[in-house]
Amino acid sequence: MADFGANVLASSVALIILLAVMGLVYYFWSKANIKKKSKYFEQIHTELAPGQEVMFAGGIFGTVKSVNGDKVEIKVRSGAILDVSRYAIQEISK
Repeated sequence: MADFGANVLASSVALIILLAVMGLVYYFWSKANIKKKSKYFEQIHTELAPGQEVMFAGGIFGTVKSVNGDKVEIKVRSGAILDVSRYAIQEISK
């Protein structure tokens, strides 16, 4: 019976160490991806100019008509002009 308690304790310690290592790997991997995405979106929002084809997070495509601070006027295929936040733009099609 004494060996059983020692085995359970050793298994528990090994499991805690494994979970801690996995947590650290996930943390650093996520931090790198967040930094990469942040740089990508910062670049997109500074390069935004009239005439560019853009895609929104919801999958809507349109053409930039004008940029006024944080508001962007987008013309969609139907001819409608949408006022949207520049931060809703996910991708610039070149």
